[in-house]
Order: sequence, then C-alpha cells, then structure tokens
Amino acid sequence: YRLFMPFAGITISTRECARVRDNLVKIAATKISAGVSTGIGEHVEELEDKGDAQFEISDGRSVQEVYDSLLGENLQPVMAEYVYV
Repeated sequence: YRLFMPFAGITISTRECARVRDNLVKIAATKISAGVSTGIGEHVEELEDKGDAQFEISDGRSVQEVYDSLLGENLQPVMAEYVYV
C-alpha cells in the first residue's frame, strides 16, 4: 500500500532488469509489461527487412514467466491489452 499518491498509475517497462521490476511491483507498480518486442516490424512475420530495436530490453521474460513470478509473490496478475483513459 502506497501512502503518497495511492491512486497514481506507475508503469514499469521492460527496460528495467527483472530484479528491479520484481521488487517494484511489490511496493509501487500498477502496470508492467512482458514479452515485448521493440524492433520495428518484429510483430510481422512476413516482413523480411525488419528495423533495428528502438531500445534494449533488460527483462526478456515471457508473459507466462512474469505471470508465474507475480503468483509466486502472492500477487494477482490482471491481463489487459488496453487501458481506459
């Protein structure tokens, strides 16, 4: 439970290492990503000429690995592909 700004959303990206993300999710994070790809065109399998990655990923765990990690910390993973604004 956060005392300061308890309703503020805090997103932790895959740019952070797994150890940092695992600790932040226990105390502050409201959203985390998993199984991401940062390369231009990497989600399109038919595309032969794919671009460079936009940034390095430090936490390369799959969605299932992050899900299992959250369960191991007695947290309840909520899966969403969109965010209401």
